[in-house]
Amino acid sequence: MIKVCFFMRFIIDMANSTYLSPSVRELLLSVSSVTNYKENDQDQLSIDKIRQCLSVGEMGIDYLESVRRLDMKILPQIEYMFNQMTIEQFKSYYDNDYYCRWLKNRKDLFRIFNFFKTNEIHLATLLLTCFTERNLGNLLLLQINIVPNLLRQIVESSSLCTILGSDLTLLLQLLIGSPKSINLRNVYWHGFVQYNEVSPKFTYFLLYLILQIEPILNGKVIPERQFISFDRFINHNFLPTDICCPNADTAIKLIQNSHLIDNGYKPLLISSIDYFFHRNEYGLSMILLLPVFEHLLRKLFVNANNCPERLLTAEATTLYTTLDEILTCCLPDGSPNRLCDKLGRGYMSLLGDLITFPDGVCLRSKLSHGETDYECLPRSISDAQLGLLFILLYRYDKNKLDKYGQSLLDYINNYKVYYHPIAIARNQICQCVIEFKQMPERSTLTEEVEIETTDFTIQLTNFWLLFISPDKLFLFNNISLQTIDILLNEDNINLINRYCTCKLTTTGYNEQSLIIIIRQICTHMHQIFVNIDIFIKTRGQAYHSKQLRSNQRSNFERFTNIYNNVRQTILFICHLNASIIFSLDNIRCIDLKYSSLLMKLLRIWLTFVENTVTLSHITRNRWDEIAALYSTSIEKSTKVILKL
Repeated sequence: MIKVCFFMRFIIDMANSTYLSPSVRELLLSVSSVTNYKENDQDQLSIDKIRQCLSVGEMGIDYLESVRRLDMKILPQIEYMFNQMTIEQFKSYYDNDYYCRWLKNRKDLFRIFNFFKTNEIHLATLLLTCFTERNLGNLLLLQINIVPNLLRQIVESSSLCTILGSDLTLLLQLLIGSPKSINLRNVYWHGFVQYNEVSPKFTYFLLYLILQIEPILNGKVIPERQFISFDRFINHNFLPTDICCPNADTAIKLIQNSHLIDNGYKPLLISSIDYFFHRNEYGLSMILLLPVFEHLLRKLFVNANNCPERLLTAEATTLYTTLDEILTCCLPDGSPNRLCDKLGRGYMSLLGDLITFPDGVCLRSKLSHGETDYECLPRSISDAQLGLLFILLYRYDKNKLDKYGQSLLDYINNYKVYYHPIAIARNQICQCVIEFKQMPERSTLTEEVEIETTDFTIQLTNFWLLFISPDKLFLFNNISLQTIDILLNEDNINLINRYCTCKLTTTGYNEQSLIIIIRQICTHMHQIFVNIDIFIKTRGQAYHSKQLRSNQRSNFERFTNIYNNVRQTILFICHLNASIIFSLDNIRCIDLKYSSLLMKLLRIWLTFVENTVTLSHITRNRWDEIAALYSTSIEKSTKVILKL
C-alpha cells in the first residue's frame, strides 16, 4: 500500500510551479494554510450567519473579499469541527434522515469523510464535487424536467434558489459557481490543482453546506435519476489482456522517472495506481488519473501549438483550455490543432472511444458529472485509459521501450476506431448485409412458379461519375454483396475529429446529417428483417400445410409476389449507404447541389423503411401497400436524379 509519508516526500521535492493563474491563485490561496482555531472560540454556526460574511454588491459577489471574511472565523471553525470528529462520530451524528434523507447515494458521503481522515483531500474533493452535482441536479427535478449539463448552471439556476433559498444558493455559487468564483469543481477536475496545493478548508466548507440542505427541504421527496450504466462495454476489450500494464511496479516506475509529469502530480498518479492494482477500485483510480491526464494533454497541446498562455486556469474572460479544446481538430482562429497529428490516428481513435465520442464510453464526462456509479467501472475501460497515459510517457519522456511499451505502442498506433459515428454506421451496414444473407430465397417460400420482377430502375452512374475516379467506378455501378463488402472494408477515411465545431464550411454541406440518416435507415432495416422473419415462421409452415384461411393464404401469396422486390430494395439501400460512407471525403469537396441530392435520396428511402417497418409488422402485413410504397419511392428517386 502507498503510505502517506511517500506522498510527503514528493511534496518536499515539489518545484515552485503552479498552473493556477494569478487571480485564481490569489483567491484559492487567500485562506491561511494552518488552522489556529481553538475549541473555546467555537460559536453556533448557521447558514444565515455564514451568509453575512459574503460581500455582495450590485455587480454580484466580491469573491476575494468574501473568502477573506469567511477565513477569519467560519472556515477554520468548520475545519476544526470536522477534524475533531472520528469516522465513527461523523457517521453516528449525520447518518440519519434529518441530514441525509435527500441524498440518494448516502454511502459516498461517509466515504468522502473517510478520505479526509486518511489525508486523501484531493480524492475527497474530486468525489465530493461530482457527488454534489448529482444530488443538486436531483433537487432541480422538483421544479424542472431536464437537469442542466454543468454544475455552474445548476447552482446559478433560479429553480435551485427557489428550493434552497438565496442564502445557501449564494454560498454554493461562491464555492462552485462561475469561473470568477472559487470554482472548486473545475480547478480540480480539469487538472489545474496539484497535490496539497489548495487548502482543504474549501472542501470542508462544501461538505458542511451539503449537510445543511435536508433541514431546508422539510421532508420533500426528491426524484432520483438513474445512473448511466457501463454494461454495454463490459465485453469490449479496448486493449487485449496481454497489452495491459502488467503490474503496479511497472506503472510506478514509469511515473517516477517521468519528466513530463510535474512532481506535484506524481503522488496523485501513484495513488491512482494503488487503487487500481492493490484495491481493485477502478472508478476511484480513474477519478484520480483523469484530471492529471488532461493536464498532461494540455501541456502537450500548448507546446504543439505554441500557445503557452493557455497552460493556466482561466480568468473570467479567458477560454478554459479543457479536453474539448485540446482535442478539437482546429483552434479558434481556424488554424489546425497540431497535437492531433502528433498523437496520431490510432491514439486519437482510442481517445475518442474512451473520452470524446458521444456513443463511446465518455469516461471523464460521466465520472466527473456524477452520471455513473464509479464503483461499477469495468477494468477493461480503466486498462485502456492507463494505456493512453503510459503511451504519453513512453513517447515524450523518451523512455527505452521495453517489451510492454513496444506492444502497447504498436497496438495503439494501429487501433481501429469503434464508437465514432461513421464507424458505427459502417458496422450497422455490415450487420444489415449479414441479415440480408440470412433471408431465404423466394423459391423456398412457395411451390408456385416464381414471378419475374423488373430490374431495379434507379441508376446513379452519372452522379458517381462526377467525383469518383474511373478505377473505382465499378464499385458504384455494380450493386452486389461483393461490392458492398469492398466499399465497407477499405480504410480510406481518417476519422480523427471528423466533426469539428470550430471548422466552418462554406458549402453548407453537413456530413453529420448524412451519417445520422444512414444510421436511422439501418436501425429500421433491422426491424424489417425481424418482421419478415416472424411472418415467414408464423405463416410459411401453415401455408405449406394448407392450414391458413383463404384471406391469410392470399396475403402470404401477396408477400411472396413482392418478396424479391423487397430484397432488391434492401440491397440497393445497403449499397447506397456503403457508397456514401466510402466517398465521404469526395462528397465534401463537391458542389452543395450534389450533396443535397444525396440527402434527398436518403430521406426518400428513410421514409420507405420507416413505413415498411409499420406495414410489415405481424399485426398489419400490408404487403400491397408496401408494393405501392416501393414503386413510389423509385419514382421519387428517379425524379431527383433527373435534376442533375
